[in-house]
Amino acid sequence: MPRKGENIYRRQDGRWEARYIHHYEGGKARYRYVYGTTYLEVREKKQSAQAKVNGHGEPYAPGIGMRLTFSVLAEMWLSDIRVAVKESTYTRYHRIVSKYLIPRVGGQVLSRMDNKHFRHFPELLLAEGGICHGPLAPKTVTDILCVLKSILRYGKDNDYPCPDASCLKSPQTIPKNVKILSDETRMRMEQILLESDDTTSIGIFFTLFTGVRIGELCGLRWGDINFGNRTASISRTVERIADLDPLSDHKTKVVIGAPKTRGSVRVIPLPDFLLQYLKKHQMESDRYLLTGDCSYTEPHQYYVRYRKFLKRNEIDHYTFHALRHTFATRCVEIGFDTRSLSEILGHTNITTTLSIYVHPTLQQKKIQMERLTPENI
Repeated sequence: MPRKGENIYRRQDGRWEARYIHHYEGGKARYRYVYGTTYLEVREKKQSAQAKVNGHGEPYAPGIGMRLTFSVLAEMWLSDIRVAVKESTYTRYHRIVSKYLIPRVGGQVLSRMDNKHFRHFPELLLAEGGICHGPLAPKTVTDILCVLKSILRYGKDNDYPCPDASCLKSPQTIPKNVKILSDETRMRMEQILLESDDTTSIGIFFTLFTGVRIGELCGLRWGDINFGNRTASISRTVERIADLDPLSDHKTKVVIGAPKTRGSVRVIPLPDFLLQYLKKHQMESDRYLLTGDCSYTEPHQYYVRYRKFLKRNEIDHYTFHALRHTFATRCVEIGFDTRSLSEILGHTNITTTLSIYVHPTLQQKKIQMERLTPENI
């Protein structure tokens, strides 16, 4: 198992790859790579290559940390975390580093950096973004700052002269106001869905009564629905991510992997009416719910089908994620306990459920206010 800081990771083709600094040009590290069929083999090759470069087998030449740039440190951090995070997470980190951090501070030498380099960094990102990008949303800036802090913390853990990132304060974020379906719209949509038998309708109806994410829905097979136990297992998600392979002809690719978080892998109990609905459309276990065959559909393609469904039935536009919000809000209104709802939605904590996915309607607020009487005040 590779240790933190080794810059050794396993490639998708099964081989192991190690990276080491060969020399410097203009203050920037130039790397070389060695490959092997096992971790131990590639580690020995790396140590041997470093010994030839340095003449004494030390991992890095004396004083190398004093002229290390932020760009090199960021590349080392990315290489280290690659084996520890989901591929989609890695591509997101890679995008943040290459698009926002490298253009701003990539050429800075770590030993010459201090807090002043970051004092106004959040404001700068909010106003200008990257070098060639416009203003950024507070949530995006917060994500960038989290990556920046992780890189600097990684540098300190490996004894590089990194500045203290404690001065970095995330901007205040304002949650998006997601429009949920009104009771009238929801009931009309449910009636239309019950009278339809196409795979687009099956997916929408399933989401209205389980609150699954669109990527999870795209990854759902009929074999994941246990009619005997009356449950649905959520264990995979479909998503399109950036293709970082330099030899690839495509900018993006589709991956099928584990859901968003550990808590997202879950078993959802299904109500009887939903089971009966699904039973009428049941197919072989290896077929996908949204296609009816052994091939999947990706979230964007299914979202297009969902929008056509809304337009065809003259229903106002609601994002697909609004179905998840609608489900969560309805569950609270009919008395679900928060812990159960949080686990059904696949959240790691109850706070996320209450702060983001619950939208009390005005009517629900009125009902609660009517409970106030002189006797219980």
